Amino acid sequence: MNAKPLLRKIPIAIWVLILVLILVRIFLPVGVKYGINWYLGQKLQNYEGHLDDFGLALYRGAYQFEGLRLWKKGKSAKDPLIEIKHTDLSLAWRALFKGKLLGDLKVDGVLLNLVDSQEKKKQQFGGGEDWKTVVGKLIPIELESFKLTHGEVLFVNKEFKVPVKIVMDEINAEATNIKNTDDRKELLPSTVQASARLQKSAKLHAEAKINLLSRLPAFESKFKLDKLDVTKLNDFFLAYGSFTVHSGKFSLYGEVSTKENMVKGYVKPFFENLDVMSPKEKFESPKRFFNEVAIAWANVFLRNSKDHTVATKIEFEGASKAPNINKWGAFWESLRNGFVEALKKQLDEKITIKDVPKKK
Repeated sequence: MNAKPLLRKIPIAIWVLILVLILVRIFLPVGVKYGINWYLGQKLQNYEGHLDDFGLALYRGAYQFEGLRLWKKGKSAKDPLIEIKHTDLSLAWRALFKGKLLGDLKVDGVLLNLVDSQEKKKQQFGGGEDWKTVVGKLIPIELESFKLTHGEVLFVNKEFKVPVKIVMDEINAEATNIKNTDDRKELLPSTVQASARLQKSAKLHAEAKINLLSRLPAFESKFKLDKLDVTKLNDFFLAYGSFTVHSGKFSLYGEVSTKENMVKGYVKPFFENLDVMSPKEKFESPKRFFNEVAIAWANVFLRNSKDHTVATKIEFEGASKAPNINKWGAFWESLRNGFVEALKKQLDEKITIKDVPKKK
């Protein structure tokens, strides 16, 4: 069968429409990329940015960013506040079938570079910018799900004799049912799971149930950090606390719940086999000497004789901005751990959103 007669029967309007769609597909990404780069270069107050590439996937209703960078004005683009290798935003079809226009966002290869300094001009923490508006320009629809892979956060300060560098890498996080398209009747319908590694030493795990639909966001969460080698934080301790440690492991367990700007929760810090002063210790200042002696004395006095652990439980509740901290309770818990019974290195699994006090 000859296809030419069939092609001749197709109306000219259809051919024009096909041609228009092809031209849109070719030139729209170029125009969008130009518009985004113009906005990032001209409209931000304290920062500027650049996008390497923009792509469309019309068959699934999606677009992608490649190589998005934002840096403080006056600094080099090679030293960005944030750098994202790949971003994919697609329509959430399950939500669309329910009459809601929402998106699924996937972000891969994120680097957040925080810089501290005594001079405000050299600091880079992202302050002074309306990031909600910036994100709204890049992500123009509300989200139903979010997934982050291969994230990394750096905190650096190069102004000390020994530069400070705190690294959190292998960050992976996922939030689902953000707009409750599953129509769950529970108070906290959305879920968040996250994991990371601190100082290339210890794993951090966190999970939460969230309600982002309420006027004041509510959530209940729990987290744990297990066996961080505290010597990997010595540069930070020396710069900001005038002390160092010789050996030891740090773990942290906690639960926090909040609603209507009220909060309730606790954290349990554990220091295992902590050794503050080494035999060959050299003190560069009287402040460092007294700090390390005080910490060493507290470690010896409060350490549990069986597992050589210093630990306590710090409880807090009240207004989210300034909750009441049970300081005396924390002090007695540290004594109880040292002299009566070792604090259990686990989550209590007792704090829920129902335990949050009502606003007075």
